[in-house]
Amino acid sequence: MGIFEFTIPTKIEFGIDALARLGHFVSTLGNRVMLVAENITTQSGLVSTVENVLKGKGIEPIIYDGVFPNADSKVVDEISLIARKSRVNVIVGLGGSRVCNIAKFVSFLCANEGEISDYIHGKEGNGKRIPYVEVPSVFREVYALTSSGFVTDAYDQVNKVLTLSGLGTDYLVIDPGMMSGIPLKTSVYLALDILLLCIEGYISLKVNPLVEPVLLRGVETVYYNLSKYVKNPLDVTLREKLCTAGLFTSISNIITGFGIGFALSMGMNGKNRISKSVVSSILLPHIVEYNLSVAAPRFVKIARVMGKDIEGREETEAASLVIEGINEFKNSLGVELETSFSQLGLQKDDLAEAAEVAVRFEDINSVPRKASFENLMEILEKAF
Repeated sequence: MGIFEFTIPTKIEFGIDALARLGHFVSTLGNRVMLVAENITTQSGLVSTVENVLKGKGIEPIIYDGVFPNADSKVVDEISLIARKSRVNVIVGLGGSRVCNIAKFVSFLCANEGEISDYIHGKEGNGKRIPYVEVPSVFREVYALTSSGFVTDAYDQVNKVLTLSGLGTDYLVIDPGMMSGIPLKTSVYLALDILLLCIEGYISLKVNPLVEPVLLRGVETVYYNLSKYVKNPLDVTLREKLCTAGLFTSISNIITGFGIGFALSMGMNGKNRISKSVVSSILLPHIVEYNLSVAAPRFVKIARVMGKDIEGREETEAASLVIEGINEFKNSLGVELETSFSQLGLQKDDLAEAAEVAVRFEDINSVPRKASFENLMEILEKAF
């Protein structure tokens, strides 16, 4: 095994009622706090809940809850301007992946000059930020523990990943108890997205013995608990297990990077405004099929985790049982899921744009089977 680096400077607070400690964490970081949230979290009452937790520690946050779905880089600059003028010294991000990444960039810009577009076009960070606390309202946030984040460029509506010196998260607070408002179908898509992240991480060329068992455990956790969650979505212990699998991907992907499915979902999400988790769900069996011939030994292990009978089978045959397992698993959930991009109203011309974006993602170089634009188009067309 070669040398590898692994650093998690973020303090993680995980578990039911973890939100109750948010005020304590924030009070140790600063006294002028901005809460950045998406509009839907105000409607669901989450913003009020977080605000009251902060007030319990004598903190009166400035609240920006105008982040709507598909918000782009203009919103980052708008919030950063308010935060700078208000001399905010702590940012709290509350919501899904997009708003958490936006809030993370705001904390960075409060300690760096310029607008986010400057950094999209190559400006480097100065290694600083004001403290950032992330409170995800969904099961996973892939960039929470990294010095990277994604933003939709307002200029061309393409999702772009920036890795900047100074960008990061000081505290990550994951409380499954506050996620009861996630619609069931959305929960299923999120869990399937986690499953794809675990599988692509496990077959990555960068994977090592430190995270291999973590990623396999993530596969097992989703595979054996999602159907239980569908039947009883109010069971917070099941929600906690899905959040655990999501945290596994956040930790492991620091080492493994992300794969083709993630890159394509980012490409689809930008211009086409389609949820990344929906795209991941559709792509899941196709990504496995694409990598099957070059990562068969790893897929055999995944098949074993899924409880498939692999004894006496040739390696490729045993590995292919993963595709069978995934399709049976999705069908058994009893939730009507989109299975093709055509069901989403996309046209075939839309596929090329997604492939063009995805092929530029650095992480697709860590997949076991290299992917050209033509390869990506082949995957997308099979999923159409």
